[in-house]
Amino acid sequence: MTARDRAFAEEAAARLRPLIDAAKTAVLLTHVTPDGDGIGAEICLHSYLVSRGIDTRILNTDPLPVRYRFLDARGAVEVFDRARHDAFVRAADLIFMLDNSAPSRLGTVEESTRASRATTICIDHHNISDPFWKVNIVDQEASATGEMVYRIIQALGGRPDFTGAQAAYVSLVTDTGYFRFGKTAPRSHEAAAEMLAQGVSPPRVFAEVYERHSASFVRLGGVALSGLRLEEDGRLAWILLTHKQVTDCDAELEDTSDIVNELLTIDQVRVAVLLKELPDNRVKLSFRSKGGLDVNRVAQTFGGGGHTNASGAVIPGRLADLIQPVLEPCRELLRRGA
Repeated sequence: MTARDRAFAEEAAARLRPLIDAAKTAVLLTHVTPDGDGIGAEICLHSYLVSRGIDTRILNTDPLPVRYRFLDARGAVEVFDRARHDAFVRAADLIFMLDNSAPSRLGTVEESTRASRATTICIDHHNISDPFWKVNIVDQEASATGEMVYRIIQALGGRPDFTGAQAAYVSLVTDTGYFRFGKTAPRSHEAAAEMLAQGVSPPRVFAEVYERHSASFVRLGGVALSGLRLEEDGRLAWILLTHKQVTDCDAELEDTSDIVNELLTIDQVRVAVLLKELPDNRVKLSFRSKGGLDVNRVAQTFGGGGHTNASGAVIPGRLADLIQPVLEPCRELLRRGA
């Protein structure tokens, strides 16, 4: 870990230490449709706060995806229910928002969070912060929010247990694309090595996260990829999924964001896009890129966000009407970056 990284973790720990020392209750949150980084950061931090004797609850708006359920052997992740959880959120001492700074992406728990008496804390590695949070700990250079949480716990004098280390490792590998995205740094591998020393098994993590697809998902991927289109001299690849195609494959509950990653394996492709029709007159957009081409900026124009090389959004409208408006900023990105 570099001197800069160590100093950042120690400064973050100094800001958090008096808050954690005084806390009796805490709530951990992440964005809607949580990914491996958000979930990993939550579970890692939960393990530490519980070890400190703090009554801590992870409250998400969506159930854990199948691929991440192995992380939660203790059953810590709950789906937010206003009747059962509103009072706890409003009375909590601390609320941590992980891997996201936008309150609008909290989903059903946003109202309770805004009404809470808690000291609100955002820990994130994206390049946007929101003034709603009383404490913002943002490191744009970090590979993953889970990596930040892991280092901050160490700076607080703690040692993440196996559950926390495994969760932080999932944060790292999912948000770095298994150490191939641009934010991957020596500290990422150093942190991973420490996690492996605590017993984390790379084969098991890979199998759980990437080898638990259903037959429906595989069929749907084939349907999507069969409609591959290439533009901009082969540098832009895009695919569509209609709601009928999804239902015909019996894949309504599948997370299709990984399908677009396959497009980046094509030689010359620099930007890849998946447009998926949802049943309520909305379209889910998944953007991927290579190198320094920042698809996060494209996603932000549609009210979404994410990372330089992997971002997404959900927008209203008909699939047929949105194809060209979505693709045009991708073409412009390639032309400016050429």
